[in-house]
Amino acid sequence: MPDALVIPLRLAASFLVLILVTTATGATGAAASEWHQYQSENFTVYSDVPERRVNSLVRDLERFRRAALSFTGQEETPENNKLRVFHFRNSREFEKFTGDRKIAGLYRETWEGPVILSRDGDHGISGSGLIFHEYVHHLMRERSGLTYPRWYSEGFAELLASAELRKETVLVGGLPEWRLSAWAADEPLSIEQLLSPPPLVASAGEDNSRYWNNYYASAWLLTHYLQLGHNAGHPDYRAATQSYLQAVAAGDNPFAVFEEHFGKPVTELQREMLAYMRDDFHRYKLDIPEYTYSIPRRTLTENERLFLLASEAMDFDKPRLAMDYLKQSEQQGLGWQENRTAMAVIDARDKKYKLGEKVAKEIGEYGQISHLTAANLAEYYLLRLQALSLTREWDDDFYEMAVKYGKIAVQMGPDYLPGYRTLWTAYQLNGKSEEALQIMQSAYHQEPNHLNMNAAIGFYLAHLGRDALAREYLERVVAWSHSAELRSRAESLLQGR
Repeated sequence: MPDALVIPLRLAASFLVLILVTTATGATGAAASEWHQYQSENFTVYSDVPERRVNSLVRDLERFRRAALSFTGQEETPENNKLRVFHFRNSREFEKFTGDRKIAGLYRETWEGPVILSRDGDHGISGSGLIFHEYVHHLMRERSGLTYPRWYSEGFAELLASAELRKETVLVGGLPEWRLSAWAADEPLSIEQLLSPPPLVASAGEDNSRYWNNYYASAWLLTHYLQLGHNAGHPDYRAATQSYLQAVAAGDNPFAVFEEHFGKPVTELQREMLAYMRDDFHRYKLDIPEYTYSIPRRTLTENERLFLLASEAMDFDKPRLAMDYLKQSEQQGLGWQENRTAMAVIDARDKKYKLGEKVAKEIGEYGQISHLTAANLAEYYLLRLQALSLTREWDDDFYEMAVKYGKIAVQMGPDYLPGYRTLWTAYQLNGKSEEALQIMQSAYHQEPNHLNMNAAIGFYLAHLGRDALAREYLERVVAWSHSAELRSRAESLLQGR
């Protein structure tokens, strides 16, 4: 184990709310600047920020990832899917996506994989605990077959997210600043409360954000004690924690088996934990040197930049913003097919089909197309088919074109999940459940730890009445999702409601 450092963290002090909020900074120039793509071993960054600062951001991400793997004893191997980062120089442009220029960044799960959106500023991405927190969840899904109980999943993510990056070392185990308000007016939650959390959905008119802030802080405290408390002379619970997590992953009730694995009543462990919070905490010093590998950079074409930003705008459900980007596309420039078909999809969602008809005819004259263009064309025809199905009408031509282009998208871009999604949706719409499930499973084999993928399969199997097969997928949704709506829907199905 790495060397232990002692730091005084007296938690009885008054606290301040700081959840990813920073002073708004950044350039506000109206002119679009040149964007580049940066590729490290495990991250892809798109940015118009000066190269020196982007390099610093990428190196911070790589170091944090290595620290997380080192702390957990995981092997250093490449990820299946590189996390993408959009790093904005212009705060106003960043605000178009987030609606709030004060935040430093955010993390999202999308069909194209995990995405971070951040803006350039004083704190940089390493000052964003929420981003590191969510990236830990991503790593836990990628690296472990276990389905963790909520208290441990959130507590461990908080534990690693508060890591402090220094020149040659990384310190793990500090107090997460963004939870500093949790115990200003409330006591930490009990272990019993952590083991049996309420639903994430609040009752009408109820704001339970304070409760959940306390839940995350209390989960951090319990996880910190179980993982690092032995350095302060407390019992070593690391082996007990591992056996407990394996039992819960195998289906045991997190509350019922807790005392069995930890060898004492919950109330006794609660007293130990509260005593621990009154003492000095220990942090681990991990020897993680600066990331020194080269970070190749290439300039994005204008059409490529516009397509990427438009795609993110659609993920944020901002079709007008996406269209504003796409309308700036260079006619007949490299990538024009992807951009034109993306515009056709946006129009088709508003029941406007003329552009799509024109684009489909134009593209038909050009021979081979990219997987992105094929996926857009498949979605265009699927949207037309779905519009007809609302009036119980059907068009074999639309269906055949959706399937045709869906297959092309999957064949040419086997790691591009949106292509699979359009194809299986077309099969579902035509009542071909076995064909739909076959495509879903093919996509699942590409990304078995993808949250949306597990949700889609679980909900569809439940719809077909195949509850036993749906269970493993729905359990992952409950364990992984931060969406109250998704969790509530999955829990209801698991409980037979």
